[in-house]
Amino acid sequence: MSEPARAMSKDHAFAELERLASEDLILFDGPASPATVGFAGFDPHSGKRQPGNIAGVIIRDGNMPTAPKHLDPRNALALIRFCRFLAANFGVTDMFTIGIGGSGTHSGGSPRIDCHGQGRAVDFAGVTMPVGDVSRTITVAAHWSVVETAVTPGGTWPRGTGARVCYRLDEPDASPLGDPDGDLFVADFFRSVYDFGASEWQDGSDSPDPASAISSIGAPSFIMHPDHPDAQPTGRAAHIDHIHFQIGRSGTE
Repeated sequence: MSEPARAMSKDHAFAELERLASEDLILFDGPASPATVGFAGFDPHSGKRQPGNIAGVIIRDGNMPTAPKHLDPRNALALIRFCRFLAANFGVTDMFTIGIGGSGTHSGGSPRIDCHGQGRAVDFAGVTMPVGDVSRTITVAAHWSVVETAVTPGGTWPRGTGARVCYRLDEPDASPLGDPDGDLFVADFFRSVYDFGASEWQDGSDSPDPASAISSIGAPSFIMHPDHPDAQPTGRAAHIDHIHFQIGRSGTE
């Protein structure tokens, strides 16, 4: 098993990125270093540039193909591994995000220097992939966060629930929404995404753990999502439409 990206030094992760670039699997956008890297959209199958294509999956910010820039090399490597996992195991062609690249700003214009601003985080919103004979888009917003069950009436966790949560898609009355033909059980897909994320990004701690037991959805974790036990405004409510992965601390490093 490869070393988790979270456990690698920036130099080690960058060396791995350079190897992938030398094998024509990725393409850097301009100068790259252990301090920061950016990608140019590149299709490794055709060997040609393609907007937003990272390791065979087109990254879309909203609906625009966007190759992320200003990334910590550890996060960049985790992202490439994630894209390859999605393509190989589910045939994913497009991945939707609401934030990957670093060097952002706050609403007031000040530099953002948390894990997102430093290019150490990925906000995963969904994918497009083949299901049976058709291509379908599965998103956290449409197929997880609004699912009504006995524990989430109206599609939300009731006030006062606190940390007493669970993975709602495992509930017996949850439907595999977006799956009318029964070709894909959405709960299993999101669980696979979560498990892969826990193997590369932070999970039970914000230290560079070389390996650790993967948490289950609904348990405390640095992976944020609609069923996270953190009930604060910055917890599950702030991650109602995406799954948040990060390398290192939430704040400045």
